[in-house]
Amino acid sequence: MSQFLNQINQIELKIRTLIEENNRLAQEHAASQERIASLEKDLNDAQETLKTSNEHIVALKTANAMLGSDDYKAKTKLKINALVREIDQCIAQLA
Repeated sequence: MSQFLNQINQIELKIRTLIEENNRLAQEHAASQERIASLEKDLNDAQETLKTSNEHIVALKTANAMLGSDDYKAKTKLKINALVREIDQCIAQLA
């Protein structure tokens, strides 16, 4: 009978150990999920900043071209022509 009690006690001890390990891993998992969410937010913020910076660069290049820079005259003309085509398409759709 005492042999069965020893086995039951060992099983209980192993179950407690497994429960503690499960709780620790669950906490670790939750912390990892929070870190992932934080890193994803940081990534999205960085991508938005990059997008804004690229748009700002394009605007500066266009402004530079309008000021008479020879480097960007062709690009500016192409951009203006594209905008005019878009406006013409909008007018055609409205008509």
